[in-house]
Amino acid sequence: MTVVPSAKPISVVIIDDSPIIRLGLRSALEDYPDITIIAEAGTAGDGVAAVGKHKPDVVLLDLSLPDRPGIQACREIVRARAQTKVLILTSNSNERNVQEAMLAGAKGYLLKDNDGATLAAALRTVAEGNPVLDPSMAGQVLNLVRQRGSLTAAEKFNQLSHQERRVVAFLSQGMTNKEIGDQLGLTEKTVKNYLATIFTKLNIARRAQAAALYVEAAKSGVTE
Repeated sequence: MTVVPSAKPISVVIIDDSPIIRLGLRSALEDYPDITIIAEAGTAGDGVAAVGKHKPDVVLLDLSLPDRPGIQACREIVRARAQTKVLILTSNSNERNVQEAMLAGAKGYLLKDNDGATLAAALRTVAEGNPVLDPSMAGQVLNLVRQRGSLTAAEKFNQLSHQERRVVAFLSQGMTNKEIGDQLGLTEKTVKNYLATIFTKLNIARRAQAAALYVEAAKSGVTE
C-alpha cells in the first residue's frame, strides 16, 4: 500500500545502544515517506540531549542503555518535552516493564521482532497521541491492570519510593510544594515532578486523594 506523505512527516529520534539495530530501523522505515528519522543516539544522555535539540514528534527508545535505564530516560524526555511521544521498542517482554514504561509516560510498547509496516503504523498512532501495545502482550497487561485495581491502600503506597513517600507525608499535612521542598531540600519544581510521578503511580489526579491514601495506608503501618 502506498502511503501519501503528510505536509509534515513524523520526525523520529532513535535511542538504542546497538548501531546494528539503529541501522536496521532506518532501513525498515526508509520506504515510508511520512516518517523521517532526524537523529539517533546510543546512550540515554545523548538521547535526551538529541530530543532537546531536535524536538522530535516521537522517540523510539530501548530499555537497555549503557549509562542509565531506558525507563529513567523516558521520564526525563516526558518531563522536558511533553509534546514528544515515547514509543518503547525492546526485546524485553516482561509485563512489569510495560507497567513501568507507562507509568514513566511512554505512549507505546512494542517488541523488536515486529516488521517495518507494524513499526510505521505504531509510530503514526503514537504521534497522534494514542497508545500502542504489542499484541502479544495484551493479555498479560490486562491482568496487571485488574490486579492494580484491587490493591489495598498499603499495597499502592508500597509502589512509591522512600522519597516519594516522604513527599506524600508532608502533602498530607497540608503543605504547599514550596514548603515540602523546604523540608526535603528540594526545589519547588522538583517537588512538582515528584507529585506528577506519584499521581501516575497511584492512578489519582488530586492532592486530596494522595492525602487520603496516606491516611489509609498509615492505618496499616505502611508510611515509611
